[in-house]
Amino acid sequence: MTTDPTDNPWVTLSSANHYEDHYLRLDVDQLRHESGREHPHTAVRFNVYGIAVLPIFRDGTVCLVGQYRYVLERFTWEVIRGSDPLNLKPLDTARRELVEEIGAEAASWLELPSLTASPGISSELAPCFVAWNLKQVGDRPEPQESLNLRRIPFGQAVDAVLRGEIIDAASVALLLGASERARRGQLPDDLIALLRAGGP
Repeated sequence: MTTDPTDNPWVTLSSANHYEDHYLRLDVDQLRHESGREHPHTAVRFNVYGIAVLPIFRDGTVCLVGQYRYVLERFTWEVIRGSDPLNLKPLDTARRELVEEIGAEAASWLELPSLTASPGISSELAPCFVAWNLKQVGDRPEPQESLNLRRIPFGQAVDAVLRGEIIDAASVALLLGASERARRGQLPDDLIALLRAGGP
């Protein structure tokens, strides 16, 4: 057994690729655990990251994006979401998505910790950003996107998370993380002022 809990306890005996496209590849790896047990492990390895952006306006409101999610078979409200290949800078993707989805540019950006989704089977990463000091420049949505925009006070967005109305994991983490960091005074002063203007 390893003595350092951060050491890798697995040995990859073989790996078979079953599918790959622009977004991900699906592998089935044969593993041996340090205990001696061997078994197959399905791994979804992403070729892209999925960014999340929380835009904060001068009046303390935020903009949520609503759309029908095909795989979930339901309509959801989320912060701005988007993706790009792993070799591109997440902040550049965040800037592009902010313009595309709500027609805004931001002078101020803060990256919160990158998230993982389903780490037992997936390598997906979700870098998360807060954007403020916004100016409107006109949106440029992609042709295949059918988006609805909803601008509400920051506190109402946090309440929507707590009521279970916002279920996207990155959106939940970003809204609650920004709220708690503001409460602890762990954000820039001007950003804290905006969040407080948007409610508790």
